Amino acid sequence: KTPKQKLSQYAIDTASSVSITHLPKTDLSIVKDAAIRLNDQAGTAKAVAHIGARNLQSESELHENCIAMRKAGVNKVLIIGGSTYEGKVYQTFYDVKNQIEDYGFEMYCGVYPQSENLNNVEMSKYQHFTGGITQLCLNPKLLNSWSVKTRIGVPTNCTLKGLYKYAKLCGLLDSLAYALGNLGGVRYVSKDGFDTMRFVNDLNGQPLHLYNFGKLDQTLMQLTFS
Repeated sequence: KTPKQKLSQYAIDTASSVSITHLPKTDLSIVKDAAIRLNDQAGTAKAVAHIGARNLQSESELHENCIAMRKAGVNKVLIIGGSTYEGKVYQTFYDVKNQIEDYGFEMYCGVYPQSENLNNVEMSKYQHFTGGITQLCLNPKLLNSWSVKTRIGVPTNCTLKGLYKYAKLCGLLDSLAYALGNLGGVRYVSKDGFDTMRFVNDLNGQPLHLYNFGKLDQTLMQLTFS
């Protein structure tokens, strides 16, 4: 969820974790506050605070907020590069990881099934991170080659328009390889939206990360009671 987005108690109770996005031009303190509020609402440490390396404006922004999160019981972070091309202080997620590894977070990273493979990731990223979450990929064949250490990013029951808007925002349509790799996902879309249940049934049972493009509670109910 975004820092300002409200989730139902049902969604928070049902999910094993909830990611808080670090948006461009947003101070990490906003993410920190949202993560603490979510843990308070959940009654346990479910928040995964995103840290976008290139979104950070100073070293103090990173360290002060990480220290505050640990003191408040936030124990999980997802470190990504960020959507901007150049950072003021940090350029890569590894830069941030190296800065905060002594704070004792469970640290997760993003993985990209259309440009990475599990063997390479296990020899690189997974040597330093607890696990990963896939960038949006609608190709079950590619996703099924990934291990249970990876959470598979799956859209909620959103419209095709919603999927397209997100893919364009994230640059997934800028590359021909990414665009072609996701074309197969069209078969999971109908007039009622993305058929998350059908898509999940074509996966190998890996842990899931829901991209909330709308109808989150409806999607959770389908997955929980199927």
